[in-house]
This record gives sequence, structure tokens and C-alpha cells, in this order.
Amino acid sequence: ARILAAESPEEVLGFCQDVAAPSEEEFTQAWKRLVLVLHPDKLQRLGEGVREDGAEALHRVHRAKEELRKRAQEVGVEVPAEPVAAGPPRCLDSAQARRKYEVSWVLPGSQDPNRPVESYEIWGPRYFSEHGDPYDWVLLATVPALQPQFVLVEEAPTQQDVMWAADRVLRPTLPINVHAVNGRGQSAPVTFELPWADAFPWLRGTPSVLCSQCFKMSSCKGQWTQCGHCQASVPAEARITARCSDCQGEMLWSGSTLRCTCCLRVYGKEVPQPQAWRPGTKPMHQSPAAPQRPRFHSGNQRNRSGGGGHNGQRW
Repeated sequence: ARILAAESPEEVLGFCQDVAAPSEEEFTQAWKRLVLVLHPDKLQRLGEGVREDGAEALHRVHRAKEELRKRAQEVGVEVPAEPVAAGPPRCLDSAQARRKYEVSWVLPGSQDPNRPVESYEIWGPRYFSEHGDPYDWVLLATVPALQPQFVLVEEAPTQQDVMWAADRVLRPTLPINVHAVNGRGQSAPVTFELPWADAFPWLRGTPSVLCSQCFKMSSCKGQWTQCGHCQASVPAEARITARCSDCQGEMLWSGSTLRCTCCLRVYGKEVPQPQAWRPGTKPMHQSPAAPQRPRFHSGNQRNRSGGGGHNGQRW
């Protein structure tokens, strides 16, 4: 009841507010005593209401300890040193909708009391500009101080947003930042550049050019492209970036099919260009043969079979 009625972290751990702030050693000892008293195993034989209150009190004890630790570090320590990468990122799975990348860093050999590490935070950009500049960074995960790696998975919603952001602009790499964190703040990040656009086959393709005569799109064939609709010659300078109306991913040609590289929606197929006619071959298009007109005989012409046939009637 005392813990649930407390209004400050000091009161939760049993310290008076009118005395000097407890040291880290003092509030850590108080936290350990309360954790032993409120352990669920010691409350399992009590009533349901007591167990619920005990669980809530234990949660507040943990939260009070973290708050006091953060306050102590804000005035007594510096931000941690920048993490060091343990190696390049590794692609664990390149299958569509199941992509996984692992990043890892080196844990310090010993904890610096002036720059302690409480945890590591992993951040990624949720959007990119048309030129590939990252912005709107979001927190992907927080891992303990003794964990030296993190696996980015496409199944996780926020991590999927970051992956698809790189898909939309076909960025060559996806930047992921890792910060060491304590109560004072974040360290400078170590940045991992994950190989991206060239690492996945469905992100490859041919861009489009727009014909200025018929305003139809065709796949770019090089310096000049023959329009598949009006046969006009389209220069490479007419190249455009087409975006998907559903996910804003870039649309590219895969063979004769125009599709979104992000959601893979198919938008159409390229019209095959007509073949040129060569002398000595059949015409490309033949008009249907004209129907034969019936033949009529003159009135004084008799049937050649003799006797006039058909009762000797004339035709």
C-alpha cells in the first residue's frame, strides 16, 4: 500500500524527500530488498487482489530504480563512446517479404564508470528524398548492454517501413544507426550501410521514356528508343521516373512488363514493334480475297450436255 501511494521514486524505494538524494549504491540496495519481498513466488498463495497489487508495486519499484539511475547519470557521467562495428552487415535471408540483415558491434572490454553503457538503440530512416537523402529516423529496437548484434527483419512492421522506404527510391544502400545509451544521452552513431537495390532481383529493371508524339511510355533501349505505339524515335533525355499509385514505389520494365518494384503490381505490357517487310516475302498484311461473282449464261446458250438438260430449258 505504501508503494502504490508513493508519489516520487524516492518514496517508492523508502527514502524521504527532505533528505539528501540517495547514492546509486543506496537506492540499488533498497531496490534489491523490495524485489525479494514482492517476488511473485512469495505472493502466489495469497488472494488474487493481493497478487495484482504486488505485481503493480513491483513494476513501480523497477521504474523508480531506473528513474533514480537516470538522474544520477545525468549529473555524474558523460554519454558513452561511439560503438565500433564488428564487421560488415550480413544478409541472412534475401527472399522476398522475408529479408533479414544482421549488424554487429564490439562490446567494450570493461565498463567505463564515467561513460557507462546502459543499452543500445537501433535507428533507421522511414523516408528518403528523391535524391536518396534519409530523414524521419525512427527507433527500431532497444537491446541490452551485453547484446552485440541486431537482426533487421521484414516481418516487423516498423522495420518493414524502413526497408520499403529504400525499395521505393531504389537506394543502393540502407543506412542503419546504432547508438550506445545511458542516462545522460546517446553516443555518436556507428552507421551500417546495408547493400540494397542491387542485392534483390525484383528491384532491378529498365526505366521508362515518354514519347512526345503520342505520350506513351516505352522501356528505354539506349540513346534512342523506338516508340512501340507511334514508331517515333524517343531520345534518352525523355527518361522519366514513374511511381506506383498504391505504394509510390518506382515502376520499371522487366522484359516487356511494366511493374512496381516495391509492391510488384503489374501496370501493363509493352506493345511489340511491327517487323519490317522484306522483298521476296509475303506482305505483312494481306487483304482478304474478293469473293467470286456468279457466272450467268446468255439466253441462247444451251447446256453442253446436249438435249438442253432440265427439260431443255434455256439458261
